[in-house]
Amino acid sequence: MKRLHITFPLALAALAVWLGLTLGAGRLLGGGQLSLVESVAGGIGPGWVLAALFALVVALASLDRRAAGLHAPESWKSLRLVLPPLLFSLLMLLVAWADGWPPAKVLLVVGCNTALVAVSEELMFRSVLLQGLLDRHGVWPAVLVSSLLFGVVHTVNGWASGDFGSALWQSLAASLQGVGYAAICLRTRSVWPMVAVHGLWDFALVTSALAATSTGEGSVLPFAAVLAVLPLCLYGVFLLRGSQR
Repeated sequence: MKRLHITFPLALAALAVWLGLTLGAGRLLGGGQLSLVESVAGGIGPGWVLAALFALVVALASLDRRAAGLHAPESWKSLRLVLPPLLFSLLMLLVAWADGWPPAKVLLVVGCNTALVAVSEELMFRSVLLQGLLDRHGVWPAVLVSSLLFGVVHTVNGWASGDFGSALWQSLAASLQGVGYAAICLRTRSVWPMVAVHGLWDFALVTSALAATSTGEGSVLPFAAVLAVLPLCLYGVFLLRGSQR
């Protein structure tokens, strides 16, 4: 495979292709306008499969795979930095399942889809895009711009689902979340710990929404999600305090 120097323009071009695969393939092959929760629980998303594969290919093509975060954490002691968001995600899962959980088949589908989304988004935003930004910019501009774009991309869920109000709340939550995710990726120098946390977090939120729908109650999504990610954002700011390189 030909190795690429990941610059910001190249990363933006990859992001455009990734977004087209995520939305376009799902719309063409899935058909119809579904809410995000219905899409995640309704079957394996072809768009998410294609987008995850594309992001993986671009990341693997990087000249510096260590900088892209494709290796194991540089220091296994750095994994302790992942414990707070991991435990927080587990707590969210326990809250989501407090009043029961969806059928096993639904949980399996949701688990597969949230894993695909976690791999796809972390490779695209914390591996490819963040690397492209760091090619020319310092840590904080790179983290803030990549996190902002992470949030902006989530607004297109309104186009896919028709619920633009929820998409805006989700966009704000994703931007805050992105700061924490990027900080931990930079400190551990690996994208994989946050793939696990990201997947668990999405799994907790989606199953919470499914449980609320089945009981006729309101879901914690999307408003509570913004408050839930504030600690993660502040944790990311703490981890990157004083960072210049």
